[in-house]
Amino acid sequence: MTATRRLEGRQRVDRVAFLIPTLNEAPSIGLVIDSIPVAELADNGYETAVYVVDGRSVDQTREIAVQKGAAIQTAFRAVDADYVIVADGDNTYPVSVASEMLRLLQTNDVVIGSRLKGSIEPGAMTRLNVVGNILLTSLARLLFRVKISDVCTGLWGYRRDALRRLELAADGFEIEAEMFAECARNRFRMAEIPIIYGARCENDAKLSALKDGLKIGAFLVKKRLSQTAAETIDLRRKTIENVDK
Repeated sequence: MTATRRLEGRQRVDRVAFLIPTLNEAPSIGLVIDSIPVAELADNGYETAVYVVDGRSVDQTREIAVQKGAAIQTAFRAVDADYVIVADGDNTYPVSVASEMLRLLQTNDVVIGSRLKGSIEPGAMTRLNVVGNILLTSLARLLFRVKISDVCTGLWGYRRDALRRLELAADGFEIEAEMFAECARNRFRMAEIPIIYGARCENDAKLSALKDGLKIGAFLVKKRLSQTAAETIDLRRKTIENVDK
């Protein structure tokens, strides 16, 4: 796989941006950045940039990360890259699989890293959380009729043109569910790779399995209903336009 292309008589190097959302991730953010395979990507012809998107941390995440970001939506709008890989800043997702994700992005709009297709390290997730993730994924598949094995994954890869078409509004843990819903709305080609989901550096999970699980489930239902309403309105408008013709 090579990322160099000819443009107006000269070679153009594709740029891949890593967006790392963080919330009090001081112990792990350095590990995440260090595990990005910059040299491997450079050998394949990619130029790499790293953006840390800080969610109002109260620890030393900003000092360790150096770079700052106001929110993931702002970062999506601001970043200028041919490919964007999003990975949580808690060092539970293996950004070392970036090369494989980029390979799949040559023929797909979106690639996710699936914990439920791969493996989960001991202590990385409770049984309740595993069951919750399976139920939420099943709900997402039922509502949007799109095959996906891990709707709440924190590892996503996008092509530039796909990223520009996302219409995101969620500002909490529903963001992954909304990204999936937007992929379904746009009928993006999606691929998955199994990953090893690791344990956090500190055992302080930020999600409540029941409370946040119900919140995400309700969000998926609300999002699907709003999309259905929009599709109905659009269909009626087109029908009227055809009648007028």
